[in-house]
Amino acid sequence: MNVRHLQLFIVFVFIFGALHGESEMRMRGLENRIDTLEKNNPSSTNINALTPCAGPRVKNGMDLFISADFIYWTMRLDTLTYAKTGHGNLSPATGSKKGEVQSVNWTWDPGFKAALGWNFCHGCWDMSVQYTWLYTNVSDTKHSTAITPSYDILPPSLMADEINFTRAHAHFDHHFQVGDLELGRNYYVSKALKVRPFIGLKGTWQKESYNVYYDDTNIESLPIESYNFKTRLGQSVWGLGMRGGLNTSWQFSKYVGLYGNLAFSGIWLHYDLDRKDTFETVEENPQIHTVVIPTFNIQDQLRLIKPVLEFGIGLRVESYFACNRYHILLQGGWESQIWINQSLQIAKQGHYNRFDLSLHGLTAKLRFDF
Repeated sequence: MNVRHLQLFIVFVFIFGALHGESEMRMRGLENRIDTLEKNNPSSTNINALTPCAGPRVKNGMDLFISADFIYWTMRLDTLTYAKTGHGNLSPATGSKKGEVQSVNWTWDPGFKAALGWNFCHGCWDMSVQYTWLYTNVSDTKHSTAITPSYDILPPSLMADEINFTRAHAHFDHHFQVGDLELGRNYYVSKALKVRPFIGLKGTWQKESYNVYYDDTNIESLPIESYNFKTRLGQSVWGLGMRGGLNTSWQFSKYVGLYGNLAFSGIWLHYDLDRKDTFETVEENPQIHTVVIPTFNIQDQLRLIKPVLEFGIGLRVESYFACNRYHILLQGGWESQIWINQSLQIAKQGHYNRFDLSLHGLTAKLRFDF
């Protein structure tokens, strides 16, 4: 048995030595090729031949570029609802029909991006700063004989079975502003593939408002027949964080290519949150003033780090003109952004309701180098 173990050990040592010797030969060959390239091409431009600059670079220019993007995106909070139908009672025994979950009617909205950048002589680096703006304003209304609110809005003294909501309305708006600062390098890894790794910063300022109304409420234990409830949820957030990613261009020819971009950010955010619930009586006599009573009024401030994911894919066309004095690029495609758990809402029970902010849609870019 010991002789067999010795034989296996000798075979293992032989195989390992052969593989190690082959890898050493390959590594020495690569080092020799790099040394030869550096000796024969001492200039910094030729040393970059390992990863040649992909530009764009114009001749006798200012090495600046500007770009403008038209975006047609939809902005949404995933799983955000304001009411549900299909509610029944045990006393009296009333069966419920199949209901629905009610959400606001998310829309597609126009926005824009604007960028300014410049190319460095050092290392074929480039730097750019970009601003993004988008605004959405949506709402929805539901009428039904039995509506269940998506929010816990009732005071503790009232029982849910005593109340019959017949109308619910929700209004949501969001101001979205983002600034990106990038430092990158665009180079060839093959004749038909360009890559541009980059690092930088991401800053943002966003403001969100979500108002929900529940009307025509009949509460059996109170003398007045109808009441209205309102919930106002507000969020103002700003922050700054690190950003990095990779842009790629898969060239079908010198002028036409398929681009694919991705980026990841870890952004520090400062939140100003507030929530206010109100209870309003509905008087049949117009001469009697309605009474508005706040039933829940609270605010909070948070400082958190949130992740942001960005993706983009599409087609591009580019060309030089005027004896390579200028360069122009036109591209169009689809872009997506996911701000994970970005939207926070104060809850009566527990801590916070969290929603992912997602944006996606069409993006068309025009870039000019001079």
